[in-house]
Parts: sequence; C-alpha cells; structure tokens
Amino acid sequence: MDGLKKEFLDFAYKFYEQYVADYSSLANVSSYLLLPLSYIAFAQEETQLFKLLFIKDMDLDMVKAKDFYKEIGNEKKAEKFSDTIGMDLSRGKAIFLDLFLYTHGIAVLTATSKLSLSRDDIETMVMNLLTALVKKQKPDWDLPV
Repeated sequence: MDGLKKEFLDFAYKFYEQYVADYSSLANVSSYLLLPLSYIAFAQEETQLFKLLFIKDMDLDMVKAKDFYKEIGNEKKAEKFSDTIGMDLSRGKAIFLDLFLYTHGIAVLTATSKLSLSRDDIETMVMNLLTALVKKQKPDWDLPV
C-alpha cells in the first residue's frame, strides 16, 4: 500500500508542477511572484490535493529554518529567485524562505476555509512582503519587471 501511496503522491506533485507551469502562462505574473501566487491559487482551486501534498503528507521535516533546503528542488528555486531579484544567494535564500513561510500560511488558511482573498489582494500582500524583505537588504531596490 505504501508503494501505491508514493506513486499517487508523485503523480499529484507532477500535477502541481504542471499547474505552476500553466499558471505562469495564463496569469501574466512576474517570475519572482510565480511560485507564491501559484501555490496559493493551487490551494484555492485544488484544495484536496493541496492538503494532501502540502499539509498531510508534506515530506518537509523542518526542525530548523535551514532544513527547508534539504527538500529536493528548494535550493535550485532559491538560486533562480535570487538571480531574479538581484540578490546574492545567501540573502536570497533567507528571503525565499521567509516568502515561502508567509505564502504557506496564507495557502493553508485558504485550503482550510479560514481565509478567502482575491488574487489582487494576495498579490498585493505578497508583493508588500517581498518589497519589505528585499529593501531591508538593498534600500535602493525596485521590483524588476
């Protein structure tokens, strides 16, 4: 039974990855906001799969914040994110993690029907946080287009 569950979770995660790719082309969103906004949208639109992948059976075992980067793919995502916002990798990884934790909170509240926000409200909130985090490191930073 564990093998079947793993196969299903792998399939469900591939579905999520395709969702992110589709969201990228359909939502006209900046690359630095793609992951947070698509993650929350997935929680809104595919609630049960979101709960399964990112709440109930999430592989991430984060005792310390740096453990986030033990999960496959997170380091690479943080590298790309750091390049996109023009930040060195060390500071970019810290911002990426903070952004994930904020986004995950919104997504979980959304998936559990504790919060309902419009895409515009979510985008504004995520953009405000990202701007504050980056400007703390680079006061002259402006959002790349």
